[in-house]
Amino acid sequence: MASIKLKFKPSAAEGGSGRLFFQIIHHRQVRRINLDIHIMDYEWDADCQTVKIAEDAGQSRNARLSRIAEILYGRHARLRAIVSAFDSSGTPYTAQDVVAAYSAAAVGSGVVSFIRRLAGDMRDIGRRPAVKRLETLANSILRYTGGKDVAWCDVTPTFVLGYEGFLIQRGLCRNSTSFYMRNLRMVVNRAVEQDYNVPTRPFRHVYTGVDRTVKRAVGLDTICRIRDLDLAGHPSLDFARNVFMFAFYTRGMSFVDIAYLRKSDVRNGVITYLRRKTRQQIQVRIEPETKRIIDSFGRNESPYLLPVIGQAAGDAERQYENAYYRVNRNIQKVGRMLGLDIKLTLYVARHAWASIAHANNVELSTISKAMGHDSERTTVIYLQSLDMRSVDKANSDIIGMMAPRNNI
Repeated sequence: MASIKLKFKPSAAEGGSGRLFFQIIHHRQVRRINLDIHIMDYEWDADCQTVKIAEDAGQSRNARLSRIAEILYGRHARLRAIVSAFDSSGTPYTAQDVVAAYSAAAVGSGVVSFIRRLAGDMRDIGRRPAVKRLETLANSILRYTGGKDVAWCDVTPTFVLGYEGFLIQRGLCRNSTSFYMRNLRMVVNRAVEQDYNVPTRPFRHVYTGVDRTVKRAVGLDTICRIRDLDLAGHPSLDFARNVFMFAFYTRGMSFVDIAYLRKSDVRNGVITYLRRKTRQQIQVRIEPETKRIIDSFGRNESPYLLPVIGQAAGDAERQYENAYYRVNRNIQKVGRMLGLDIKLTLYVARHAWASIAHANNVELSTISKAMGHDSERTTVIYLQSLDMRSVDKANSDIIGMMAPRNNI
């Protein structure tokens, strides 16, 4: 596998900005990809091969450095995808081949290039989730094509079907392959709007739907066991447990909404926030249990209510993503400590609140409003996917009727 390193070349002029570049090494052949990105010497961390963001650099400069870090992350991911594709193909390649594939994908006029430009547009208007989806799609296509861009005329039903098969071979489930297909379809539709010549109906042979998955919720007794588990000496697990319980106490608040809650969102004992998924305004009264969790985190200088994201810097999104994976990993450990037979995740808190409310005859309209659903129909579907106990009981009763009867 080729080695990829991000390097920094200081300026020859005193006080000038240096240039960043990628160094590609494969079979002792060394090549360089120069980047049109300049930073100062003190903004480069040579040990970590990353841009440093100083607290005293000023908000504008820090925002610029965060943007540079995002760009470098995306380009490094693109290079890794190209190298991975070369390695998977089994065909001998050189460091120069990697450079050529990177350059072709960067400056061409094909599908991947279009996706990169679209991602740039989304980044400029702050649509970070869309940027992530597009970057993931672009890197996946490059793995499929061996690092080569795809001409629009080649986006045929056969190409799309082959791409779906590639995803299936990589172990993706049907909903995951559909996710890639829907994102690629969105890109194709954008291209058609801009008069690109794309073959008609390229997605007619692939699956673009969404299979309903059966979600599992835990009961109130399990929620109490999670709450009461002694995690003394395990601060990271205790933090994850507190976030989980906060989600439950706030009617199944999602982690992204928890992470971005601000102290200013709390007034007169009520949390008021916009749910990021639906943009609905939701108000949650702070119960004594909720307040105890908030107080347990202590005071901090961050504008955020819980210590998930630090200062409101330009890397808030990355802090959120890192915290999401870290907290989910730790809450899964809590589940294993309790011997639960399901995979405990933060989203289980949302499932559990809805299921427990439903089991205790809370009205459907109340559950729908509490969870921020667009309509009660969404809540019905949600609850149907959660609770299969009534169906299982009916099946058990029917089988029980078949038991042999003793002769009298």
